[in-house]
Amino acid sequence: MNPALHSFAHVLGWTLLHLCWQASLIALLLACILYLLAGRPPQARYIASCVAMLLVLGVFAVTFHRIATSARSDGQNVVADTTIEVSGSAAHDAALFPLEQFQQVLERAIPYLLPLWGSGVLLFLLRLNVGLLVARRMALSASLAVARDQGELFQSVVRRLGVSRPVRLLRSASVQVPVVIGWLRPVVLLPLNSLAGLSTTQIEAIFAHEIAHIRRHDYLVGVLQSIVEALLFYHPAVWWISRQIRKERELCCDDAAVQVTGNAVTYAQALYLLAERRLTAPAVTLSTHGGFLTMRIKRLLHRHDTPVQPTAAVSAFALMLIATGIGFHTVQAQRLSPTSTSQAALRIAEVAGKHSFISTIPVDAPPLLLAKVAPPAQPELHPVELSSLAASAVEEDKPKPRAVSPGAMAGNILTKVAPEYPAEARAAGVQGAVVLKAVISKEGDVKELQVVSGPEQLYKSATDAVRQWKYKPYLLNGQPTEVETTITVNYSIGR
Repeated sequence: MNPALHSFAHVLGWTLLHLCWQASLIALLLACILYLLAGRPPQARYIASCVAMLLVLGVFAVTFHRIATSARSDGQNVVADTTIEVSGSAAHDAALFPLEQFQQVLERAIPYLLPLWGSGVLLFLLRLNVGLLVARRMALSASLAVARDQGELFQSVVRRLGVSRPVRLLRSASVQVPVVIGWLRPVVLLPLNSLAGLSTTQIEAIFAHEIAHIRRHDYLVGVLQSIVEALLFYHPAVWWISRQIRKERELCCDDAAVQVTGNAVTYAQALYLLAERRLTAPAVTLSTHGGFLTMRIKRLLHRHDTPVQPTAAVSAFALMLIATGIGFHTVQAQRLSPTSTSQAALRIAEVAGKHSFISTIPVDAPPLLLAKVAPPAQPELHPVELSSLAASAVEEDKPKPRAVSPGAMAGNILTKVAPEYPAEARAAGVQGAVVLKAVISKEGDVKELQVVSGPEQLYKSATDAVRQWKYKPYLLNGQPTEVETTITVNYSIGR
């Protein structure tokens, strides 16, 4: 796989996985807010639900940016996936913490999860496009004019609700209840006979409900909402938040209908009559039916809202996701935190042309701190020591290899020599992961190799094997570049 594409897949995969606990946390917070707002107008709960959905998208974008930035700036700190199994057993993971074990399992699963996610997104977007096309065809095919009295009543309600855009009212044989289609040039479609038997006040309430959708731009919000559902279809919390938006949207329009007619019971009776003519229109259309019908009728008759009460099982599952996600975040934060070695830099400075001193002051320390801790005078160094320090200084001036994530370099491996399990280590039951820091030359050879951690008995086997690996040159702006990365060699004793 192309290194850039591999790196993008790595970042996207971890972003989607992190969203599992992040969106769960947002949904739980929303549930608490909705519970507190149970007695408030539905518009407040609608806004809270929309903010929660936007927050999910914002968290997704921030997480993607953060992981991408970390992968670019310090590839050593990304979870190592340049691994090689000496034996097929998974027993080597026993030495790792449970969260790290699970993290490595997810890391290996990302290449398989992304195609599934992409297929799901395409499927849901296809469903949305088909729904939009069908709705558009329904609007274009409707040509039957409504009765004159109904048309005048409709335009009267349009003016009372303050809608300045032109809104057409047509009859259609394709719908079974009144629906709204379109945003810029909305059309309200009435079924041929569904309004038969309704009083003028009830019809006026039905019109007010549909026009309230138009005034609130609910059609546009609904389409955007469907796009978010398609992108994050795998997460139940996203669907739950979306369901709250739809429910509160209908309640807002119900309140507008009651405000126009002044009679909630009459409007509830109209909803009941329409419930007998179920809707088969695409999901993107907006209708008086609108779902949650039983709850809406009860609310109109009793004038109180049912507070949101997530089930115990759902709450426990969400809390488990959140705890796991926070654990992952903590583990990755520890990996990303700079070590004491990387924080400090060895500095060589010449004093009066003869004296030198070495400071272990952090590179980002403020100037006042440097002036305070620097000794006023240092003993004169021997010429041999000065020569050695000068050579070190020249070495430091060389351009440093670019840090590249193990995942990106894994895609560049051309030749991977498997290490031999040392017989003495196997007999002694020694197993685990040997982590190496490697510098890969512009030609793709392993130029430098340094052991970071692992069982000492396995050092030589791991380094001997990895020194024989051959990489495809890493290209930066089209030019071969020397890079630094992390390689993990896992040893396990098969059963």
